[in-house]
Amino acid sequence: MYFSSIATSMLFATAVSASPLLEQRKAHPEVIPGPGLPSLASLGLTTAQLYETPVPGAEFSAQFDLKCGPNNRAYGPVNDVIACYNYLRNLGGRACQVPGNSVLITFCTAGNGKATGQGLNSNAQSSACSDVAGGLLQVINGCTRSDQTVAGFQAANGNGNLIVGGVNRNY
Repeated sequence: MYFSSIATSMLFATAVSASPLLEQRKAHPEVIPGPGLPSLASLGLTTAQLYETPVPGAEFSAQFDLKCGPNNRAYGPVNDVIACYNYLRNLGGRACQVPGNSVLITFCTAGNGKATGQGLNSNAQSSACSDVAGGLLQVINGCTRSDQTVAGFQAANGNGNLIVGGVNRNY
């Protein structure tokens, strides 16, 4: 009898301590490509992959001074902006385009974050989406605050006339 109650206690303690291992995977906000860009499914990607892929270091040709902010309202969750970075990086050499006259477009929205693009002059601008992702990575690496929010603007890699933003989706 004594042995049986010890075994039962040990079994209960093991079951209780193992319960965190049974937690479900965290659900991520949906990643939504901007107008004219391919769906995640067409690229063989999932939202979970875009949130869970680590951010690499990057070589970058800056042709614009990194700008963080400009205010608290602009800041959005860095993990949401990272998901957009991973989406754009996966588009590789596909053209990411912005119209002229400083018209702001959205390349990607994920949760409460988004990646934007804007031309600096009256001409339409285009860069490889992987170069747009490079600009966004500079924003992530240079403008993330200790509360894990980010807001900022940097040129696409190699194109100082296409400015990439990583901001709150409502900004």
